[in-house]
Amino acid sequence: MILPLSACAASAAAPTNPAAPASAAVLAGPVSYEVRSWGRLLVRWQVNPDGSGEIWRGARQQKDAGAISKYRLRLEGDALRTFTRNVEDARLATREGIACKKEIFDLPYGSITWDFPGARQTYAFDAGCRSEAGDAAQELLTLANDNVENLAKIEATPYMVDPAGPR
Repeated sequence: MILPLSACAASAAAPTNPAAPASAAVLAGPVSYEVRSWGRLLVRWQVNPDGSGEIWRGARQQKDAGAISKYRLRLEGDALRTFTRNVEDARLATREGIACKKEIFDLPYGSITWDFPGARQTYAFDAGCRSEAGDAAQELLTLANDNVENLAKIEATPYMVDPAGPR
């Protein structure tokens, strides 16, 4: 699932230690990403420093609305290095927050969180909130999401399907 979200920050929590970035080859801690529309989860993933993680996908059909399928994933080698570079570029681009103007009110929204030791940072975005800096940041987040969706080894079948979704 590719989510083309042109967006900017609705809010951003300043990192505890902004000078503590991940290296280009290794994540310093887990990175999680979530996109919702009208309160409904579209996609959520977390990638851990060792490349392991999970991806949760919301049901695409209305009859299954609210159901969440959960899969394990793994990013390895060049895929993990590329992902790490992309999320670090996004972290640096969004660490001060990004101002925007709300132009469209019914588009997807979400957040990405870098949970690094001593440097937790969250960037919240809304696809209807537009600015040049926000659009550029969203392009970086789209690259990171594409890494997970296209380069990760994602299990073919979910390890769990929650018919009611998160509570």
